[in-house]
Amino acid sequence: MRKTILYFAAGLLITACTGITPEEYAKQQAKAFTEKNCPSPVKNDIRTDSLVFEENTRTLHYYYSLFGALDNPDSLKGRGDGMRDRMLQSLKKAGNMDEFKKAEMNFKYTYHSSSKPDTVLFEAVFRPSEYNK
Repeated sequence: MRKTILYFAAGLLITACTGITPEEYAKQQAKAFTEKNCPSPVKNDIRTDSLVFEENTRTLHYYYSLFGALDNPDSLKGRGDGMRDRMLQSLKKAGNMDEFKKAEMNFKYTYHSSSKPDTVLFEAVFRPSEYNK
């Protein structure tokens, strides 16, 4: 996490100096993050697969795979609202996302089954109206 924060901070400085748009910056950062960090090692039954910037919706979209006990639709039943609330609170506190939040981008998190990659086990989208409250 610390490396990610430093990585984005360095990118913010570069953006300020080059004058690229927030969308171009998000696209570059998502690509660089994915190339450098993905797929990540599995930690706590979760692997980061990629980060993509979706230009048409101005969304930073994180893709994850769930393993072990989490790789089961029943493991998340009834916990979705609590998970979403905790994720929103984390996003609100995430200083490394300030540039994207100022640009009022959306954030999306998709968790796939590792055993059935086409199966989405959990998904959450956060819009500026939610994280700027």
